[in-house]
Amino acid sequence: MTDLLDAPRARGDEPAPAAAPPPVAADGLSTGARWLVASCLAGAGVIHAAMVPSHLGESAVEGWGFVAAAWAQLVLAALVLVRPSRRVGIGVVVANVVLVAVWAVSRLVGLPFGAHAGHAESVTVVDGVCVALQIAAVVVVAGGAGWRPVRRLARVRPPVAMAGAVGAVLLASAAVVSPSARDHAAGSHGGHAHDEGAAPAAGEHDHAAMLDDLGFAALSNGHQHEHGQDAPLTARERATLARQLAATTPLIERYPTLGAAEAAGWHRSGPFSPGLGTHYQGPTFVPNADGRMDPADLATPLLIFDGVTKDAPLAGFMYLAYGTTGEPAGFAGPNDHWHYHEKICIVAHPGGGIDTPFGADADGVTADMCTKVGGSFLPFSGYMVHVWNVPGYESPDGMFTELNPKITCPDGSYHTIRTTDIGTRSSTCLHP
Repeated sequence: MTDLLDAPRARGDEPAPAAAPPPVAADGLSTGARWLVASCLAGAGVIHAAMVPSHLGESAVEGWGFVAAAWAQLVLAALVLVRPSRRVGIGVVVANVVLVAVWAVSRLVGLPFGAHAGHAESVTVVDGVCVALQIAAVVVVAGGAGWRPVRRLARVRPPVAMAGAVGAVLLASAAVVSPSARDHAAGSHGGHAHDEGAAPAAGEHDHAAMLDDLGFAALSNGHQHEHGQDAPLTARERATLARQLAATTPLIERYPTLGAAEAAGWHRSGPFSPGLGTHYQGPTFVPNADGRMDPADLATPLLIFDGVTKDAPLAGFMYLAYGTTGEPAGFAGPNDHWHYHEKICIVAHPGGGIDTPFGADADGVTADMCTKVGGSFLPFSGYMVHVWNVPGYESPDGMFTELNPKITCPDGSYHTIRTTDIGTRSSTCLHP
């Protein structure tokens, strides 16, 4: 009975009842956690959808891959909310782990397919945010499946989940409107400094009609033959052209990378430019004096590399012809499109190689300007032609086109600084 004699507890002395855990669904997630996962998936899906036009314009494989990723993430976002289950959770984890893995490969070594096969791309804000949202969704779902380190995330309460969901939406929105997104889907977004802002020559490139061409249409390359569709060759022309191009086979085998060429005494001739690559001149180079492709001329082109680092792969060749009064006879058939440049300032390096501080063909460049930077002024470059026959770098517009869309800046675009701002830079890319 002593308990009856104890003083009654004052109101408010009773211990507060323990908060009930939030209800969870079959996937082990609370309502708040499901909204957080759905927001992350929807944000990543919207980013993938926004990037479809630019990638589809370059490569059907890449473009439809982005379409598939967008739809998969948007559908999974809806299922997480309306049909939660362990099976849906597994789908979220598998789909997003695969997408993150594909992204990692594209940034480390380059995808084995598409317009930039074998070319590692740089990390930008837009893809960084997308990957972060995908990883966040996987981590929360893993918590619902019982992964101990993140189990608490699966029980997150609505206020916290709402803050996270709003953050995911804001991150996705910021990524889509960021400068790196404009570089991915560039043509309809202004604000970039292109090479002289020049329009392409009439009929030069079908890319000019595309809105999201990543800046390709703004590129130009000297005074050139109008380039339409390649004309068909006769049997004799095909046989002759095959013999001529066979001279490049030993070069492809001997100089697979820029480092191999430098080790053999080749020197850089000007900076890297998207669509054009980096040109290297060999120690035994002799100018072609008559424009005919004799065996000695065929064996001594300039090499073109896709980049400026020692591991940059060989992408093509360039042949020069001096002393001709018109476009050289060149290769068999009518499809080799020779071009030339004017008003070029060349600054020679003591150890070999050259810089072109004002680019080529820029208005206002004079011999006096060139002399002041220690260069030699060339009013005319001679005729030149590119040959894109290296496996993996065959130009989709023709073997002899002046520009090759497979050669891009590290960010995957073709945006460049102004020609007259080149100076001693090793690259003309806006984002090298």
